[in-house]
Amino acid sequence: MANVTSNTEQKKSTSFPPRRGQVKAQIFESLAKKVVSAVSKVGEALGMNRGNDGNGGASASSTPPPSSYNSDVNSDIS
Repeated sequence: MANVTSNTEQKKSTSFPPRRGQVKAQIFESLAKKVVSAVSKVGEALGMNRGNDGNGGASASSTPPPSSYNSDVNSDIS
């Protein structure tokens, strides 16, 4: 017997255009995944693995030097 497809079966395979903003969302999602993948590969290549340094990712244990910036700018204005 031959397979006969009716018109209703062919109409089920029609697709509508994507909803508003869906194309942009898919593009940005794909771009974000690629950026994350690239950054992780660069981090692995540079040996930046936070779990193996023993101090939980802290880079310095001392406090930074005091700044010479004076925040009292308005005190000189009469």
